[in-house]
Amino acid sequence: MFTVKLVTEATQGKTQLPASLEFTGITTDSRAVQPGQLFVALKGEKFDGHFYCAKALQLGAAGVLVKKTAGLPQDKTIQVADTLKAYQAIAHAYRKSSPLVKVVAITGSNGKTSTKDLIATALASKYKVIKTEANFNNEIGLPKTLLTIAPDTQIAVVEMGMRGFGQIRALKALAEPDTVVITNVGETHMELLGSMENIAKAKSEILENLTAKNDAILNGDDPYIQKMHTGANTTTYGIISDSAVKASKVEVTGVGTTFTYTSKVSGKTQYVDMPLIGRHNVMNALAAIAVAEIYGVEDEAIAASLHQAVMTEKRQEILHFGNITAINDAYNASPASMQTACNTLEKVVAAQGKGRGIAVLADMLELGKTSHDAHARVGGYVAQAGIKELITYGTEAKAISEAAGKLGVKVHQVENKEAAAGLLKQIMQPDDVILFKGSHSMAVDKVIDLVFKGEGK
Repeated sequence: MFTVKLVTEATQGKTQLPASLEFTGITTDSRAVQPGQLFVALKGEKFDGHFYCAKALQLGAAGVLVKKTAGLPQDKTIQVADTLKAYQAIAHAYRKSSPLVKVVAITGSNGKTSTKDLIATALASKYKVIKTEANFNNEIGLPKTLLTIAPDTQIAVVEMGMRGFGQIRALKALAEPDTVVITNVGETHMELLGSMENIAKAKSEILENLTAKNDAILNGDDPYIQKMHTGANTTTYGIISDSAVKASKVEVTGVGTTFTYTSKVSGKTQYVDMPLIGRHNVMNALAAIAVAEIYGVEDEAIAASLHQAVMTEKRQEILHFGNITAINDAYNASPASMQTACNTLEKVVAAQGKGRGIAVLADMLELGKTSHDAHARVGGYVAQAGIKELITYGTEAKAISEAAGKLGVKVHQVENKEAAAGLLKQIMQPDDVILFKGSHSMAVDKVIDLVFKGEGK
């Protein structure tokens, strides 16, 4: 699997370890080292893995990959110029050493993780599949996923995130995907990229240099994606456009969504009943359907898998605390996903037939000069969704409260998540449905802990 020879050839590393030695795995977390593994000492702004090499060896690591060897047993080290680049090179070499494994890569401004989960679910009805865990979709997370390819793995479903130009291109080169998916183009990372056109350009890097040997699964309803070009075989999906995989008869309830799709790929029409709420999840499911059909999964099997779908936590996760319903959508936030979340809250309240909609919202980050206007638009979404009370915290989120208040919503602007939790305890009533959402660093999910679990994590 992970021999010293593979590692040193990929990284041009120097070592006294025998070339035939086989590591049992590769890890960057000294706390999780298992006997026989190779520990990679990554260095970040706030940490340096080199300080934990001795601990890793004590825990049974067979070797450590480092830039600096001082103080370490020379017969246990592999020395490289840059440990992150080496880690990536190992992952790429390992992916290349498994040529029969197909890689499906997903990018987009919103819905990447949910789409990844649904694609993996649909493919798993026929294949042995691994997928990106949580949202480990960056220059460290992608190699981590590729290195979990096992001898029986047939398809790896990976997520690719970015904040600026060139990052998707680099991740694509690392994974060499057979199939790519673009979910949408939205206002995320506006601070660095400056315009929707630039965001679209950055996302489209995943399409570069693809050929007829590749498949590109593209959102046919997105006007920015419609303008993209690729040499791959293209399959579109959508609800509005005349796409290859097209949904109709979309019905959203408080416990799920049903729809019917017609596919030009399989030539079939199929009914789907899935435990995910919202039109946006229909779009995510359509992407999964298109990928699964291309890989030969029968439509009936796809529908059955979607019926059992389980999503990564904190993404419109429905929780019940007695007679209170919480929608934990706190992993991240953008203007588009805020609008979607407010609409979902409205649907759940309507399906329940009683209770009020309450939202606890915090800052959306990385929106640059568009931030104030974007937050003000969210205030409009809150009002349009009929949300009765709104609690916000964070500097930027003040604009949400201001806009929502002008439209008749009862608003509360508080200092932090602790104050939000205290206020929510006072105002919530039986049968309320409460939405929790904001950018990841705002830790809106901790409000749920403070209110319902009594834990100030």
